[in-house]
Amino acid sequence: MRDVSEVPEAMVRIPPATGAFPVRPGNLVEPLVDGASAFDRIAAAVEAATTSVWVCVAFLEVDARFPGGRGTLFDLLDAAAERGVDVRALVWHPQGHGGVELDAFPDDTFPGTEASVRLLADRGTRWQVRWDAVGRNCQHQKVWLVDAGTPEAVAFVGGINITRGSMAGPDHDEVDPSLGFAPGERYSNVHDVHCRLRGPCVADVHDNVTMRWNGASERARAFGAYAGAEGLVTSDLAARPADARPDVGPDAAGTTTAQVQRSVLPGLYDALPDGENAVREQYLSAIAGARHYVYVEDQILLSRVVLVALREALERGVLVVASVPGDPMPELAAAREHPGIAAGYEALAALGGYEGFCLSAPAVRRSWGVEEVYVHAKTAVVDDAWATVGSTNLVFSSFQGDTEMNVSFWDGPGGGPARALRVRQVDEQGGFDSSGMEGRDAVARLIDVARANAAARAAGEPWTGFACAIDPATWAT
Repeated sequence: MRDVSEVPEAMVRIPPATGAFPVRPGNLVEPLVDGASAFDRIAAAVEAATTSVWVCVAFLEVDARFPGGRGTLFDLLDAAAERGVDVRALVWHPQGHGGVELDAFPDDTFPGTEASVRLLADRGTRWQVRWDAVGRNCQHQKVWLVDAGTPEAVAFVGGINITRGSMAGPDHDEVDPSLGFAPGERYSNVHDVHCRLRGPCVADVHDNVTMRWNGASERARAFGAYAGAEGLVTSDLAARPADARPDVGPDAAGTTTAQVQRSVLPGLYDALPDGENAVREQYLSAIAGARHYVYVEDQILLSRVVLVALREALERGVLVVASVPGDPMPELAAAREHPGIAAGYEALAALGGYEGFCLSAPAVRRSWGVEEVYVHAKTAVVDDAWATVGSTNLVFSSFQGDTEMNVSFWDGPGGGPARALRVRQVDEQGGFDSSGMEGRDAVARLIDVARANAAARAAGEPWTGFACAIDPATWAT
């Protein structure tokens, strides 16, 4: 096993962000592609927990059921609490700016309201909940932390929401009618990515959860907290000692160098008065350092600064593939006249003039027509050398507004999780085996496949994999 103090060559070319958390060697980083796989691993970790299960929830459908017949989030956490595990859920409360609550909350949220607290009480829930808001923006982190502060500590960081459509597997089979979706309904068949993390970086996830839990905006408001029984109050988490590290040696954890990165507004938490904008910085660093290819999967590809950086990479001869939803959220088109969004649309359209750029949307032919596979992932891989997995969309509001978390990681000379993520994503989207291919060759072939698939789709013929090239000038219109 190599010396974990060695700095990967990729880190020289793609410097890390100047975030609140340092770069740490000695991690095990395991990308988990698609919800069926990710939630199976997450649920198994919760079932094996011995001391604690802490989860940060953004979007939640209360009837979404975990793989393997495990039931809902509430069932999973109830079982852990019954074993004496310290279970806490920090949930986004989508209130309006300045504490003015919305008239109606989205169906896929679990806000801090009397109805939510009553649901928990009626179930006899014995674990703690706090709600957290960030004005009109979103507490968008999707984080699980199991057995915090122990040698067995494990974190899961990524973009997957706890919803029915997010439980899809890598084959994106036709949706089970019992889930109640209409054929082809948006968000019914979701492609997404999470990441399993062990080693020193888990301590940074621990610190983030502690900061957010103790500073949760709604904790002292009516229906802003639930303590597990009437008359009890939720308890703060003890700060982790500054010099403490998880008692997991590099050999036991892994060999990957990684950094936990966030988007947090200044002044939101006392523990981070200046906020953090590390994810944006890291994306720009990675794209600037690209030599061969950039592969992106993102729900929202409208950050002008990122799109300009991609254009500059294309002018250097770098190949760029971006996988997005073919049927994106309607809010994007509705906000097209917003100055920040309009600038993003203009920058995206400009990329269509480059032969080395391909905007792709996954789709599959069904007996009743074509189903779009909804890309909700927020990932990128550059040159088989660097990758990021997290909750951050490529749009200005995710960089400076929403609260986000990503894990970025760098491969050494022998490869690692960045290359493995590229192989897993390209193989799923392209329908071919790229494990023996160099990254640029694999991405070039994916471009050819996506363009051929688009032609086949237009002709009513079958296609390979899921990727279908689309016009960047007309996306999300």
